[in-house]
Parts: sequence; structure tokens; C-alpha cells
Amino acid sequence: MRDLEDILNYYKNELKWNPPFAEALSKYSKNGLKGYLVMRESIENGHLPKKTRELIFTILDSLDDEVSGAKAHAVAAIEAGLTMEELVEAFMIVTVVKGINVLCKVGVEVIEEAEKKAQEIKK
Repeated sequence: MRDLEDILNYYKNELKWNPPFAEALSKYSKNGLKGYLVMRESIENGHLPKKTRELIFTILDSLDDEVSGAKAHAVAAIEAGLTMEELVEAFMIVTVVKGINVLCKVGVEVIEEAEKKAQEIKK
């Protein structure tokens, strides 16, 4: 099992994410932080392709109004080969099921961030 500094560095460097809960858990629930990482690693080493996994995280974060997480996951999905058409189609499915608010509140920002990454990759 990794030590706490390794875990915090993993989030910052590998996942490019500084989860708001990581510092608190590292102080008061070391096993909780380690357990959460074990769950994340089991997903990362699971059966879904990375682009699909990241798309699911993108949509779930969007549903919770977690803009920064949704953007980060959308960029990771694009880097893993997700197309802009696939991303927008996923947001259309969310719109059909949950309404236009998700697309308006978070989706447009996420799509714009993913577009930047897609254009960067094309260059």
C-alpha cells in the first residue's frame, strides 16, 4: 500500500486532480484515503476502455454540477480517443433524460474545454 504522500502525489500528478477531500482524509482517515484509491485503481484497471470510463465520470460530475471534475474528465476522455461527437451525443442523452439544465449549467463549459483539447491534439 502506498504511503500518504505517494497517494496525494498520485492524484496531483497522475490524475491531474487535487481532490478537496484528500487533505482532510490524509489527516483524519488515512485508511479512508487509501481505500478510495483502491476503488479508483480497480476502476482504472477494469474492463471499460479509458475513453468510456472518463465519459461516464464526465456525465456524472456534470449531473452533480461539479464543473472542474467534469472538465478534467472530458479532457482525459478526449486524450483517450473520445470524439467531440461522442461527447455531445452523451450530453444529448442526458438532456433527454434529465432536461436541458445539465447542458446549460455544466455541459456547454465541458464541451468547450474538450474542444480546446481536441484542437490541441489535432495540431
